Amino acid sequence: MTMYDTAPRPAPKAEGAIPTTVRSDPSESHEIDQWLLDLRVQTGVRWDKSEVIRELLRMARASDGILRDALTARAKRAGA
Repeated sequence: MTMYDTAPRPAPKAEGAIPTTVRSDPSESHEIDQWLLDLRVQTGVRWDKSEVIRELLRMARASDGILRDALTARAKRAGA
């Protein structure tokens, strides 16, 4: 079983933070919103999209490489 560092990290303060934009089409945006709502219901934790994106990126950088390997495989399939 993979364990990730799930200790909460505060969002960076606006001053000095580097913004990142993630674009999605309307249907994907709706799916993401629904997924976040489901996650909140399951966990009782209300995360905004930026918190979830930062946490997913942290998980992708984890030393076990599971998500990185999955992303690499996906990239190879897309380039084939």
